[in-house]
Amino acid sequence: MDIHKMMSPNRVVLDLKGKTKEQVLVELVEAQATSETVKNPDKLKKAILERESIMSTGIGISIAIPHAKIADVTDFTLAVGRKKDGIDYDSLDGQPVKIIIMIAAPEGQQNTYLRVLAKVTHVLRDDGARAKILAAKAPEEVIALFENV
Repeated sequence: MDIHKMMSPNRVVLDLKGKTKEQVLVELVEAQATSETVKNPDKLKKAILERESIMSTGIGISIAIPHAKIADVTDFTLAVGRKKDGIDYDSLDGQPVKIIIMIAAPEGQQNTYLRVLAKVTHVLRDDGARAKILAAKAPEEVIALFENV
């Protein structure tokens, strides 16, 4: 499974504009909507925001991994957002989030979903990888970090 193939330069937002968690999540859903695998962006937005209202996906060390599994997504799609100065995200460690990886997944693929989540987390746990994402000048640099994982 090559998770970098689930990404696309037009789904890597190197400068999120939003000032709130909800605003940056909506920005990333809009980026996700550029994928032909996302059939209904409004339903994806609703699912992402509902999931976030249950429990924050800010897992600490400046990262968040919002996710949703819905019928209106036909294949796994990842979007990456960066907010260099951080955003209040109600993270587990109480620290601002700077890197957000959004996973849009089809229903009924729990095992694949868990593998994707594990690979994303593996990359983001590395201090060097996070530093490279924060320093990236082009979306392709971010995507390259997820190759060979």
